[in-house]
Amino acid sequence: MICVVIPTLNCIGQISTLLPKLKVFNRIVVADGGSTDGTMQYAAKNSIVALGANGRGSQLALGAKYNCGAQWYFFIHADNELPADINNIVTEQIAKYPTSAGYLKFKAKSNSFPARILNTLVTIRCFLLGLPYGDQGLLISKNMYDDCGGYPPQILFEDVALIEEIKKRYGRRALRPMSGYMLIDITKHERDGIFRRGFKNLALLLAYKRGVSVKKLAETYLNHK
Repeated sequence: MICVVIPTLNCIGQISTLLPKLKVFNRIVVADGGSTDGTMQYAAKNSIVALGANGRGSQLALGAKYNCGAQWYFFIHADNELPADINNIVTEQIAKYPTSAGYLKFKAKSNSFPARILNTLVTIRCFLLGLPYGDQGLLISKNMYDDCGGYPPQILFEDVALIEEIKKRYGRRALRPMSGYMLIDITKHERDGIFRRGFKNLALLLAYKRGVSVKKLAETYLNHK
């Protein structure tokens, strides 16, 4: 049994497109952070909604508690596009790598030259650093998730924190790319410039690794969005 967990905040357009594609899964949980655009009402008609979380880390952690006995989690963001055969991809991944966590490969929703550069940079990051981000989704067994302490209740880099804990406890080979691609909207990257935005994000990541508080980093991040 697989439980899909989706953190949301004012994304009615995205969630209304995403949820119908997930009906193949046993359990869908939308963990909402206080939407005012109808996201909660729409999700309540199509899934189980977990309310009362502030910040994506807390939303993901709360959503995981509504797993209804599922043995696997599939954490995804509402604003990304899953491959059409996602059910087969997930089933194949679990059968092939039952003791590993999986993530989808990154592919920008654009054919521009900057998009191709970004695709390459993310592939390099995942290969060299073993560091997929949350927008690529995370397929993980409940046992591994619980053993790693789950998502921390932080508003930024909650995905990095869990990935690093997985590598610390199980090694990098416990992270495996799945056969499909997650289509990512890179409008903000193209607007700001691939390298300019990339360097800002890298600077934030390095500061996080040095121990700078998430609260301080979040203030910087929000100023750069």
